[in-house]
Amino acid sequence: MKVYLNLAVPRNRRERYSLAWTVPTLVVSLLVLVWLGVSAVHHLRRSHQIQQSLAKVKAQDAKVQAKEIQLQQQIQRPQFQNMIQETEFVNQLISQKQFSLTRLAFKVSKLLPPSARLNGLALTSSSATNPEVQFAVMGKSEEDIETFLDNLENSSDFNGILIKSQGFRAGSGNGPKEVALICTAKYVAGTQTASDK
Repeated sequence: MKVYLNLAVPRNRRERYSLAWTVPTLVVSLLVLVWLGVSAVHHLRRSHQIQQSLAKVKAQDAKVQAKEIQLQQQIQRPQFQNMIQETEFVNQLISQKQFSLTRLAFKVSKLLPPSARLNGLALTSSSATNPEVQFAVMGKSEEDIETFLDNLENSSDFNGILIKSQGFRAGSGNGPKEVALICTAKYVAGTQTASDK
């Protein structure tokens, strides 16, 4: 009589499931591996592009630096140094400007009565503290000139008024005579610095 022994261990539930999931897991793993490969290739290409861009930027930077060195060498030439010194001198003069002639003319025109006009304006003394200005005013009557002088004396922008001449002058063409006044005054508002403006 022959006895047959079955030495096989019966498969449990876990083994049956693991065998059933082997193929799908293998497929998913292959897909993930393919995706990782594609992603790696993409990143390598992107890295190569970035390196090329960086190389271009470095080349441009080197050109700019070479141009800067060339310009600095040109600036060191004597003719350019003279121009730079002259420019700095002009800039210093501009920064030291104490007052604007247009602002001065505007302030004087506000002091004039309607029937008088400013015929001339000049800077007679360029003192840094109180520059002296000279006015030539024409009016239709003596009252116009007196009104201007009163306004000038009452103005906080001027002091030290000195009348140099006053008289009648023939008007243009056959017009009536006009009263002319030439006077000087210290422009105390002119002591403002450029930053105050």
